[in-house]
Formats: sequence, C-alpha cells, structure tokens
Amino acid sequence: VPPPQEKGSTFLQLGSSTEQQLQVIFEVLEEYDWTAFAVVTTLLPGYEDFVDYVEVLTDSSFIGWEHRGVVTLNLTDDPEGARTRRQLREVTAQIRLLYCSRDEAEAVFRAARDAGLTGPGYIWFVVGTNLGGSEQLPEH
Repeated sequence: VPPPQEKGSTFLQLGSSTEQQLQVIFEVLEEYDWTAFAVVTTLLPGYEDFVDYVEVLTDSSFIGWEHRGVVTLNLTDDPEGARTRRQLREVTAQIRLLYCSRDEAEAVFRAARDAGLTGPGYIWFVVGTNLGGSEQLPEH
C-alpha cells in the first residue's frame, strides 16, 4: 500500500542513539502500516552497524516487513551526483531510511530532488548521530 499523498517529503531529526532512532522509526512505520522500505546509506562510519541493526529489527519482528534492499552511496567518487541519482532511482520503496552525516544529507537530497524522489509520496527518515546542531534543515 503506497503511503498517502502528502505535500513534500518529511525530514525526521532525532538526537538519540542510532538504535533508539531506528526503534522509534519502526514504531512509526508499524503505526502507519508502512511495511515496505529500503535502506540508503553513505560510507559514514557505522553504516554497516546501521544495516545490521535494521536486519535485527525486521528479523525479530512479527510484522511482515518488506525490506527492499540496501543502497550504499559513495559520494566522494561522484561529485556531479549522476551515479547517486541513478542509484536512488533504482530504489523501489517509497519509504527510505537514510543513514548519513548532515553534510552528506545535503548532497543526497539534492540528488534525490533532481531525480524526482522528494515530492509527494516519498517519505525519508534520516538517521545519524551528528545531524543536529543546526537551526536550518536542508532545503531539499
């Protein structure tokens, strides 16, 4: 079931541990019956642990999660963002769990916007330990 049509995408920012953030996100996903999702990460240290913890949460649950895969973006080798846009377009889930740094979030959302993946119907949950500390959210 696709998520309801909304105006714009959602940027969720929490100041807790990655595990706590994921637990809250999965409670939200369950509450709205959004069971199909994909994971998008950068090479930010800890991304393997993030992916592993998502698997722990989904494998140990009675919910019928539909994990549609993991996309790992290498932003340093893609300064123009062409590969990033292509990789993001290949993600089939409208719900995306993104693990990255704040600076990387700017680049990922710029590429997602350019690929048409930030409008109504796309929901992004951004997870990371260093996303706070700024009063301004990424414009994308």
